[in-house]
Amino acid sequence: MAVLVSACGDLRPETGGSAGWRTEHLPGRTAVDFPSLLATDGDDALVLTVDDDGTLQSHLSVAGAAFETGEPSATGERWVTLGGAGRLPDGSWFALGSGGSERVEGDDEFVYTPMAFRSDDGLAWEPAEVSGFADALDVSALVVTDDGTIVATGAYRTEERPDEGGFEAHVWVSHDGRAFEEVDLPGVTPYHSYDDESGVTDVVAIGDELLAAGHLSSGAVVWRSQDGGRTWGRDDDPLLQDAYTVTALAEVDGAIVAGVVGLPVQAIRSVDGGRTWEQVDLPVAEEAEAWGPVWSGGGRFFTLTGVDDLSWSQPEVCYADPDACGHDPEPTLVASEDGVTWSAVDTGGLGELDEVAGTADGRVLVMAGGQGDVAVDLHTWPAGVALPEADQPATPPTVELVEVAKGEDPEPGVRYHAPLYTHCGVDWLFFADRSWHRTDDGPDFGTDSGMVYGYATVGADGVLEYSLDDGSIVATYEQQDDAPGCD
Repeated sequence: MAVLVSACGDLRPETGGSAGWRTEHLPGRTAVDFPSLLATDGDDALVLTVDDDGTLQSHLSVAGAAFETGEPSATGERWVTLGGAGRLPDGSWFALGSGGSERVEGDDEFVYTPMAFRSDDGLAWEPAEVSGFADALDVSALVVTDDGTIVATGAYRTEERPDEGGFEAHVWVSHDGRAFEEVDLPGVTPYHSYDDESGVTDVVAIGDELLAAGHLSSGAVVWRSQDGGRTWGRDDDPLLQDAYTVTALAEVDGAIVAGVVGLPVQAIRSVDGGRTWEQVDLPVAEEAEAWGPVWSGGGRFFTLTGVDDLSWSQPEVCYADPDACGHDPEPTLVASEDGVTWSAVDTGGLGELDEVAGTADGRVLVMAGGQGDVAVDLHTWPAGVALPEADQPATPPTVELVEVAKGEDPEPGVRYHAPLYTHCGVDWLFFADRSWHRTDDGPDFGTDSGMVYGYATVGADGVLEYSLDDGSIVATYEQQDDAPGCD
């Protein structure tokens, strides 16, 4: 069962981007802070959106046909977040999440009450009463096993005010979509402080087993169930212990790729059902090796590289090419059939991508944010057709910085690279692990970005001259302790 974010509407095959993408502009409103949801079952795809007022909107595509829009349904609650959806053995659909608010001391607070919805046809939805949840919660993912068991993952919010967290990882299992049983996970301890926080981010079916992933206070973790989610064991590969959390899981032909945070790479790979892992070498700039999603569809793995890419804002780039400094490239969609060899996908003109999923017949669905009355744009790549390849992500130009070694004094007469953040003015400069106070009466200087990429040269008399790229000296400084703070 795959999960994706999307919405629904008219079919317009001819759009910007590479030839071959079929685009449906899916109308509706979406919540500002909460994602929409798409689940695929066989060749069918279901899209659910919820707006800020709690209106649930559904869209359904059957066997690859254009999405049909269901009637909007008021949930009666605000700030509803759906964590997962799936199709039950009788053909009906089930979605689970949380939401709601209450007025406390004149302010609205999130309460994260469990909320479920059911539909016979994927178009008309009704609230479903659910039980078995002991606290406010977040639902992160949901799968329906072959025997119809619903397995949901996430975390309780155990603080007195749920919007303050207190996250405690849990799994919940139901055989009818009404009564849920809370299942303990190995390694999860009751929440007492931030150091105890835990959570489950994803759950997937791998053959006859279920894998759930997330984090404990000790680091990233993968749990395994061999009985449909009723009991769980824990895998302790050393690579997981070195990471902070697993962000997502995806499977293709028995291989598994997991997104991770806290390692020098953003993904790891397993070929033995998640028992052991190896690092994945993605085409990504060094500074961009951080968070990234992982999906599967059409017999391929997908991830986005360069999410929150800060590599173009590093001093070595800004000194090399001021025009390139601060460049904010869009994340690059990359794909792989085996999780080892990855290539960039040409998505030019498809917009800012949010999710990728696939159908049983091999189609690839890509969701991008919409505009105006369009909730999202859903792009479909046909089955059996090679994805269009793009150039690998560009890397920024750099220079080797001349810097003072930690714990050493600046050498007189040497011109060092010395970025200056001017948010609180230019009276103080922090250079060579110490503070310097301005001594001249010259005018202020700076840039719209708040950063000056200048140079510091200390003379034999201890006076620091601060100069720009053209060599002009704009200020002088002397070392002085007790620099004031900067808000």
